[in-house]
Amino acid sequence: MRSRLYAAAVVAALALTACSSSEGQRPPGPSDARAGARADGAELLYRGKGHTSAQNPAFSPDGGSVLFTLFAGGYNEGAAALRVLSLRGGAQSRPGTLLDETDRAAVNLPGSSWHPSAGVTFASDREGGRDEVWVMPPGGRPARVTRHGGDSGYLEPSFSPDGAWIVFQESRESGTEEEGAEPADGGSVLGSLWKVRRDGSGRTRLLDGPATGTDNRQPNWSPKGDRLVFQRRERGGHDWALFVMNADGSGLRRLTGAAGEHTDPSWSPDGRQVVFSSTAGGLEVPQIFVVPVDGGRPVRVTRNDGSYDGAPSWSPDGRWIAFESHPGDEDRPTALWRIPAPGTDGP
Repeated sequence: MRSRLYAAAVVAALALTACSSSEGQRPPGPSDARAGARADGAELLYRGKGHTSAQNPAFSPDGGSVLFTLFAGGYNEGAAALRVLSLRGGAQSRPGTLLDETDRAAVNLPGSSWHPSAGVTFASDREGGRDEVWVMPPGGRPARVTRHGGDSGYLEPSFSPDGAWIVFQESRESGTEEEGAEPADGGSVLGSLWKVRRDGSGRTRLLDGPATGTDNRQPNWSPKGDRLVFQRRERGGHDWALFVMNADGSGLRRLTGAAGEHTDPSWSPDGRQVVFSSTAGGLEVPQIFVVPVDGGRPVRVTRNDGSYDGAPSWSPDGRWIAFESHPGDEDRPTALWRIPAPGTDGP
């Protein structure tokens, strides 16, 4: 398969693509940012064409761009490309392409997947059909970080603040379902958490899912580098909760206590809060919430009961939260939105 890679400066710290694309709708410029606004104040950033699904927004280190995954066949379906959307481009802006390979999937994690000097980390099956952790260095080509055997996949990587380490999940089936499929009981996929140096050395398991009977996913490194936040459910269970632990795997602590689905956690830039997607309070479909990392009552951020809102990321300046959203309670293609963070009014 031929790889379509482009190198140009999107931000000073990381050279990415500034090429044009005919896919989707332009992001709002300074003069028309309210054109795609919802009643809760969320603003449309990007909507793909047809069945393409824009997911997993992650801000650039300077906040001027958003990295995301574009799935070709619908929500989590089909080949997946890494795109970059400039938030400064105005009326003619279109997403640039970081990595797009036919019949392959390259998927980033919302949160800390874009580092100012290390580049972008993502999971891909681009070699051998097994998901591994990769890095796209500034202005360079994809570099493979992990190599492993067995029946598991390495997914959902995020950088430590110094860019030296990457934390990720390993997912393995405990039953007979095909790799990557959701089992009928909702709980037989067991995920462990690992960290590895960017050069592929020092791979260390932080949390053993099969040994503890838990499924652990989507680890995000805190801005200070001392803690990790992730989502977890018990074997055979259906509800996800958020947990925090030290970066060495010690000090495991539950963050969310209420019933419901609490998923997709990532950090505020000051490390004091976590943003996540949740059905807290008996919601039919998830909305975006924020909770203090040291404990407290979650604060609801989005208020659009007819839509699923998920995969949030906080902007580096603390003003915005980007997320994916679609109408209805079933999986379908999502668009990218942003909303002012609690206590701010945007720009």
